[in-house]
Amino acid sequence: MKALILKDDKSLIIGEEEKPTAGPNEVVVAVNASALNHREIWIGKGLYPGMSLPCILGADGAGIVVELGDGVSQEWKDKEVIIYPAYDWGDDEDAPTRQFRVLGMPDPGTIAEYIKVPVGNLVAKPKYLSWEEAAALPIAGLTSWRALVKHGKIEAGKKVLITGIGGGVAQAGLSIASANEAQVFVTSSSAEKIALAVDAGATGGVNYKDEDWHLQLKELSGGIDIVLDSSPVAVLDNYFKFMNYGGRIVTYGSTGNPKTTISISKFFLRHIQFIGSTMGSPKDFNDLIQFMTKHEIHPKIHQVFPFDEAIDAIQALETGKQVGKIVILH
Repeated sequence: MKALILKDDKSLIIGEEEKPTAGPNEVVVAVNASALNHREIWIGKGLYPGMSLPCILGADGAGIVVELGDGVSQEWKDKEVIIYPAYDWGDDEDAPTRQFRVLGMPDPGTIAEYIKVPVGNLVAKPKYLSWEEAAALPIAGLTSWRALVKHGKIEAGKKVLITGIGGGVAQAGLSIASANEAQVFVTSSSAEKIALAVDAGATGGVNYKDEDWHLQLKELSGGIDIVLDSSPVAVLDNYFKFMNYGGRIVTYGSTGNPKTTISISKFFLRHIQFIGSTMGSPKDFNDLIQFMTKHEIHPKIHQVFPFDEAIDAIQALETGKQVGKIVILH
């Protein structure tokens, strides 16, 4: 089968790999579409923990079940599915086990003609979603869902700040927050991306490269309750200019400053919570799919590449110009 492979020397190739065979309680999915995350870029640069190469890249994927292992119900045969993009979350909904890992390194990923996964990783694809939209959903949708719903405790009327609105998680967060009837504000260095976010339902936004962006945001919003944050700033005290008492900052990304400073007294006196979050449990994933189906939310797609141009798709992601997800159609 064809697959996008990161080799030992960190070079990318579209090469041939042996088609997987389903073991007990496993299935083989013929992947119709996959999607990219910045994780693939970090892995390609050797900046991801637990590197194990060569490996087939990709965590997001959707397709059709073509092979069943022993113990798998026949009802899954030929089913259109979205793949839960990780292994070994465990039984604790509050946090994963130490064995938790995402598809696409060290385990084989979704940017391939076929992938083998446990049957428990499957969720039926909602009929209203295209293959491209279904593939764009898992990592971004799951991360934003857990951050906003479990940690952010989002509800109607809350004011939400989403930083870096061009990214897939941020775009998913905008859709989820809007469907929850929250009021959304965004940041970006691009006026065009802010305008697109407003067109998609945000109230407004500010340019985070402006020195007084935090003061502009306070004036614009009147106060923020929840921050969905991909890139915490170097001096977190700036957030106190616009955070409401009891607010929650939920951070999920590694694109900001590796270190940040805070005034602890300002945190506890304002009852502000700073929460780290990434991905989510299988239950979170099922809850997300049900919510999206109820509201018929369509993931934002920036560009679609054919499988033979998967390396070009990675390069497009590296430019940072996207608004939404980059998808590979198999």
